[in-house]
Amino acid sequence: MLPVVAFVGRSNVGKSSLLNRLLGTHSARVGKTPGKTRGIYFYETDEGHHVADLPGVGFARASRGQREAWAGLAEELFGSGRVNLAVQLVDPRVPEAEADLRIREYLEGRGIRQIAVATKWDRLSSAEQFRARRRLEQLHGEIWPVSAKTGEGVDILRREIRRRIREEEV
Repeated sequence: MLPVVAFVGRSNVGKSSLLNRLLGTHSARVGKTPGKTRGIYFYETDEGHHVADLPGVGFARASRGQREAWAGLAEELFGSGRVNLAVQLVDPRVPEAEADLRIREYLEGRGIRQIAVATKWDRLSSAEQFRARRRLEQLHGEIWPVSAKTGEGVDILRREIRRRIREEEV
């Protein structure tokens, strides 16, 4: 069974855009309206692992039943033992978002290794990047800034994901 890297985060944080950039495809649905991802979608990579794109937490327009169903799918995936690594995407403009802290706590409680990735990094000035990095590191530990739009940090993140998967296999 191939290892799974789960991409998690709030709605509208750029999960699908980053996945498309990382995978070199346009498979993940992207849009201006939060909540385009309506299930857990798996993609096989050239590196020999699967990527799971999970629905965003937060302001997606969905019924309570639909959100509960998504939570059940996520619980099933994280409880399966197949997830080797979670990539938690956070918005550096909202470093203390309650949903991000709950996601981090949930993953830690399940014993799932994680990487915190600050998306949309290109939208911040240098001074904002400095402040955001300091605060995010206080909350999440090491932070990996990326921009799906410009590609900044994407290759570094790809190498880090590969390294952590290999580390787990040993």
